[in-house]
Amino acid sequence: MWVSGEARGSQEDLILHPGARTLLGHWLTLKGDRPAPARGDLDLRQFRRQAPWMFIVERAGERGDFTYRLAGTALCGFLKKEVTGTEFLAGWGRFERGAMLRALDAVTGNLQPAHFRIRYATDSLQHIGADMLALPMTARDGRSVHVLGGLFPHGNPEIWSYDRLRPSDLAGVRLFDG
Repeated sequence: MWVSGEARGSQEDLILHPGARTLLGHWLTLKGDRPAPARGDLDLRQFRRQAPWMFIVERAGERGDFTYRLAGTALCGFLKKEVTGTEFLAGWGRFERGAMLRALDAVTGNLQPAHFRIRYATDSLQHIGADMLALPMTARDGRSVHVLGGLFPHGNPEIWSYDRLRPSDLAGVRLFDG
């Protein structure tokens, strides 16, 4: 599903996970009147509860794929692997990957924040929904744009029991003005 344009209600009202809403609020404060905050503005101590679920991705390689530059410990634990340095959209199906790439292009090219509603499937046949934010952030070089994001699963990660997790489906993508 590809959704863009004006949303009914506030942007935060449509984001289910409180951690994602908090990250969006901090990002809006950091950017102020600018289209995006700078990497130097980011202090992970401001995000104590969200930082383990946060990531930074950048364009890399000849194909222009997005790769994890940084991934929080809870995020890697949830995915059951260290993902820093790996392809961001690995494992997603063709349709989902295409929709997500278009949204990430808008994040890095138009400095337009994106919200994804996604699901994962475990090897024990559980489905876990999540909210994911992708927010533009100017890199330290002052020219490149990285994606500051967070993946926030719905439910309690402490009760899930699985060995492998794979991307399942993309329930929605929404672009909004920062």
